[in-house]
Amino acid sequence: MTMSRSKGALALLLLSSFLSSSSTHAATTTLVDSTGSLNKASTLPPTTFKEDGSSGVVALLTSPGTTGSFFPPVTTVIVDGSILKAPGASLEESTGLARGIGAAAAGTLADAVVLGGVTMGDVEGGLAGTRHGRTLAELFSSVLQSKKSGSASTLIVAVEEASGASSSSSLDADSIKENIEEIFDGVAALVLGVNDEEELSGYFNVEVALVKSSEDVTKVMDQAAKAAATSTKSSSSVMGSKPFSTAFSEIYSTLSSSPDYADPTPVAEAILACNDAYSRAFGMSRAKIASWKHRASRGLLVDKFGMNADSLLQRTLDLFDRDTMAAAGLPSAGEQRLVIRQRLQQRMEKTLNDLFDVQMGILEKKTLKKFNHSLLKKMSKDGLDSAQFFEDNATALRTALFAFETSAALLEIPSLSLTKSNAVRDVTGKLNNALMTFPDSPAAKIKAMKKVEQTVSKKKKPSEGSIDLALDVVAMIRPDGFGNLQGFAGYQLGPHSVTVGCHNDADDPQVIAQFGGVRPPFIRVQPKLKLEVEL
Repeated sequence: MTMSRSKGALALLLLSSFLSSSSTHAATTTLVDSTGSLNKASTLPPTTFKEDGSSGVVALLTSPGTTGSFFPPVTTVIVDGSILKAPGASLEESTGLARGIGAAAAGTLADAVVLGGVTMGDVEGGLAGTRHGRTLAELFSSVLQSKKSGSASTLIVAVEEASGASSSSSLDADSIKENIEEIFDGVAALVLGVNDEEELSGYFNVEVALVKSSEDVTKVMDQAAKAAATSTKSSSSVMGSKPFSTAFSEIYSTLSSSPDYADPTPVAEAILACNDAYSRAFGMSRAKIASWKHRASRGLLVDKFGMNADSLLQRTLDLFDRDTMAAAGLPSAGEQRLVIRQRLQQRMEKTLNDLFDVQMGILEKKTLKKFNHSLLKKMSKDGLDSAQFFEDNATALRTALFAFETSAALLEIPSLSLTKSNAVRDVTGKLNNALMTFPDSPAAKIKAMKKVEQTVSKKKKPSEGSIDLALDVVAMIRPDGFGNLQGFAGYQLGPHSVTVGCHNDADDPQVIAQFGGVRPPFIRVQPKLKLEVEL
């Protein structure tokens, strides 16, 4: 136990020596003292930061509330070599450096920012309610007010884990980034208004690093230094032609007199609650949507997709409305709530629209494939006599179209104006085209060639004379109606067959016109007698 503590103390000592090693090469300059007062007499050496900002400014934001941190906390804002160190915010106090404005001013001028002192417990509970969340809120408020231009800076969140912690613990970087983005959105809504569409990616590229030892600290600081040196954004975009200390003093003074956007006011809490509700509502529907996408990717249709999709959309929006009801009564938060709700609705509708289009495409391919297969089967029986072929397969076309309409009706989402009408019109044209071009299709030619080969290679066997009779009866019943109901049934017994169809199109003007202006007969029977004689 004593040896473990000694090793820990030695590691912290070595780390402290690393972070302060630059002091042996360059003098440390204090910009803000521990009381929060600017040191107006402070001056920086001319070579500390180049005028064009190409040296790369790195800001290290420490956490005064984290004991035993790998990043030793500071109580003043200092320039140590090429690193700008500043204390983060505190939850106990709301004035001076404890508010986090020193860290915010430092981060605004930096090309790369390292947020230290973050523990696994802070991450698991959510950064928004911690001192780090308040530090980030002040930083975001500062960059939004200063209108920092150029490309985004690098923001590294260094999450610390004790060296003796269980190796089973994992770091969810995506969740941390999403949490930071929610903090930014809440601050942006308060600083710029709800109609502004600023994104975190326009200001910071967020990266998450796990720190377990002093070697990890070295890697993080090296990573920040490289990012700052290679950043296409120049810190002079904020500094202009002013000296660094002057630019810092102006930003710090502005933040001291500006409202505290990091305070958990009701409006900020309501906006953050709306963002949480957005993530929660969409996350609830994500599992169902993922299963639908997986099924569609395998070329399968979702059972009763239209009804289930409409129900899922309504449930998702109802969940968001229920969780954000409190925000509706606050002026600014109420407007932002509507914006977030619209974003959620548009995201859901786009996802369901894409699934609808994919499944309509699958259904169309299946219908055309099945129709072509039926034509090949019919061809093998009756040959390719053009006139008779088209007449006999008109029924097959109507049957395929009817099956497509029936299946497409289950995919419709009327609330999103996703109906089958356009798809039915397209499929009708494609089925007619498939029927008209089938005799010249490669499949039909190959089938005909094989049939010829079989006939030529077939050896005639001696047989006795025979006479075969076959009777085919086709009946069509056409009751009153306009063609919205049709059906067919058939039965075959040996060489004999019976086919009965029903189509209520007796009142259809087109049908009446085909029969010379009179209604078609209620029932029409066409017997066909086949006689085959072999001698």
